[in-house]
Amino acid sequence: MKFIQKNKMELCDTPVADLFILNNMVSLEAIDIKLYLYMLYLSKNGTEIDKTNIAKKLCVTEQEINFALDRLQAEELIIKSSQGFIITDLKEMEVNKTYIPKLEPKINRVQSELERKRIAAAEAINESFFQGIMSLGWYTDIGTLFKNYNFSEEVMIALFHYCQERNALNKKYVYAVAENWYNGGVKTFEQLEEFLESYECLQKIKQKIVKALRLNRNITKYEEQYINTWVKEYNYDFAMIEEALKRTVTIANPTISYINGILSNWHKKGYKNVKDLDNATKAAEESSKQYVKNTVKEKNKFQNYEQRNYTDLESFYDNV
Repeated sequence: MKFIQKNKMELCDTPVADLFILNNMVSLEAIDIKLYLYMLYLSKNGTEIDKTNIAKKLCVTEQEINFALDRLQAEELIIKSSQGFIITDLKEMEVNKTYIPKLEPKINRVQSELERKRIAAAEAINESFFQGIMSLGWYTDIGTLFKNYNFSEEVMIALFHYCQERNALNKKYVYAVAENWYNGGVKTFEQLEEFLESYECLQKIKQKIVKALRLNRNITKYEEQYINTWVKEYNYDFAMIEEALKRTVTIANPTISYINGILSNWHKKGYKNVKDLDNATKAAEESSKQYVKNTVKEKNKFQNYEQRNYTDLESFYDNV
């Protein structure tokens, strides 16, 4: 990724336009300003650098860099090119806005039905969760969330409601929840209801497992993957998982990995629920009983063998 600016500077100063400070800085997030200033610095010599290294340099995540780039583009501070990004000339833009009449002003542009719905959703979020004083940066982020995740308007409003209920109405948490919902296949409100119901059920199962194993810590992401597999892929409810937990009573310090071995084995054998497991256990017990019965029968067969009684031993030896 390369940053290009027409005016190359060889001096050790990085100029920042007053127009940026007056018109753009107020509506941007802190990460946007950090990234913009760093891009101005890089663009002086056409420095090439990727998003990963930029994120490390600014001590943020790569996802935050992506969202910041979207907001800077929305503010028309940068333009994406085939090589990377071009820093726009704010002075030239201001001249064009002031002296060159627009044939189709953006404010009067006919918007599609989808755009109108999304704008209405953003306004509803502003009124419901920000008391009508939502920053311009949030409007940009909502547009980016619509673009990246294709949520319905109801899901977008539900997203902000969900975060507010958890006292975490900040951008980092909103992005994290949105990513989680998107990975769960959520786009419509109906899909969201199903996802949340399944998610709450999964959380309860995790809590019961932690309690049963007496873990004095949070489960790791790898252990969480095991549990997700049991519930989502194997379709096991807690009753089935509890049966596996019962198999650990004689094991010192049983682990979730050990339980995974038990449940994976049951899944391979085709056991879908506790009833299947009970039937298999009964069948094994009957087979064991039948084996013991047959063994005893064979043993008795030899024990009941009637030994011949030889009375005329002299004539027996005569024949030898």
